[in-house]
Amino acid sequence: FVGPGNDLGDAIKMENAADHIFGMVLMNDWSARDIQKWEYVPLGPFNAKNFGTTISPWVVTMDALSPFRLPHEPKSDPEPLPYLVEKDSYQLILIYLLKFKEKT
Repeated sequence: FVGPGNDLGDAIKMENAADHIFGMVLMNDWSARDIQKWEYVPLGPFNAKNFGTTISPWVVTMDALSPFRLPHEPKSDPEPLPYLVEKDSYQLILIYLLKFKEKT
């Protein structure tokens, strides 16, 4: 989710990107593998990849995530173009627990 935005046609530089990001959500791009296998021959994967997308019901602000930022030195091959290189690169490591409800 984004913050203040920019004028139409004006790019946001990487060093200013953090000023334009309000928060983060978890997103899941669902795939229907059973449909994908069926439709793949002879057409290729179409509907199986657009099966559905969901996001978490909450937005975590960047301020709330800041204590969990870890230094990150990305290794890319090939190197990204200069306008895509972050000077203050960081990473967030998410550890999550899934608990399934038992059938009764």
